[in-house]
Amino acid sequence: MVINVNKALLNWLDELDNLKLADYDRLPDIDLYMEQMVSYLDREAHILQKNSEDKQITSSMVNNYVKGKIVPAPKVKRYNKEQVSLLTELIYLKQVLALPEIKQVFDTEYSQKNYREEYNKYLSINRAAIKEAVNLTNENLISCKENDTKDLTDLALSLAAKANAYATISKRILYLLNILKYVNEDANLTQQEGKEKEE
Repeated sequence: MVINVNKALLNWLDELDNLKLADYDRLPDIDLYMEQMVSYLDREAHILQKNSEDKQITSSMVNNYVKGKIVPAPKVKRYNKEQVSLLTELIYLKQVLALPEIKQVFDTEYSQKNYREEYNKYLSINRAAIKEAVNLTNENLISCKENDTKDLTDLALSLAAKANAYATISKRILYLLNILKYVNEDANLTQQEGKEKEE
């Protein structure tokens, strides 16, 4: 069997470009049991699969996210719209960020419990990033000879280097915010101790 890598990539890029994750109001309105939720999320993340066996979410993963307090625990073994939105975002973010970093993002972004606004904001940011990446890849794919291993590997390497640069910057921002948090907490503690001594 002969595969045309360039054509297969173009088809997949078209699918990625047309990816429409459900916005907050289109997420399931009823609470879902674990199996239902995993099945739903697996469909939402199908674009990330490298093959049919590649699972982006499993019940054990969800249990770990709950234990790690990244996602709130289910109520009566059912997951609501807020949890489904967090898990959808988590599936995409975990491609780049470690779980403690995702928890840090969620703790800040969702601190006001405005799930609709924050989740839809994420979808908008994700959509724009996908458009940009698809356009860049399509532009560079034009100069790749059909099924040319060197050309296509160079394109993959270039995109991986760009992705790594963005991921490195993102991780540094989150790291610096953690330092700021601890400095502020320490300053507040010192200030409080000073007030107690004055009294």
